[in-house]
Amino acid sequence: MSSEHIQADRHFFIRWVRATFLGYLLGFVLIILGGIAGDLIGMPESQFIVGVGMGAGVGFAQGRMARKWLGATRHWVLASFIGLGVPFVVFDLVTAAWSGPYNLLTLALDVAIAGVFVGLLQRRILRSHSHRANWWVPACVAGWTLAAWTASVTPAGGQDALLNLGMILSGGVVLGVVTGGALVWIRRR
Repeated sequence: MSSEHIQADRHFFIRWVRATFLGYLLGFVLIILGGIAGDLIGMPESQFIVGVGMGAGVGFAQGRMARKWLGATRHWVLASFIGLGVPFVVFDLVTAAWSGPYNLLTLALDVAIAGVFVGLLQRRILRSHSHRANWWVPACVAGWTLAAWTASVTPAGGQDALLNLGMILSGGVVLGVVTGGALVWIRRR
């Protein structure tokens, strides 16, 4: 592989990680705003805002970044929004019918399932660009699951609020590194 290709891959990877982090940050803000709006209208506590907020934020930022290569910004955003939103909506419906406790294991499972959905929906977009598109599904599962795990590793206590926020937002970097690495490899055809 020529140094020109290596440089182009490195540039793409860095831009992808940055876009994913900024989208994760946007998703975090959307989740907070959605939670506030839900409280204002008296909506019961639900997790769907996590899926749709993060899906919209990350999908929007990644879609803008990938537009030059994929030409599918809107479809990429919809795949992220729907792929992350559906498992959390299903979770909310299940918990409405059954009032079992919600824990980190359930969140990890929801995020892993969401990673499958996002990967499958976005794979359809990637298929026309690379024969390696099927690898996008496990990359999304790994990326989203590791991002959720990173965000859940937070120390307890109010004195560590900035550290907690940093750990939560570092999930965006983790997601970007995992999916960006996979996308660089997929792009090589």
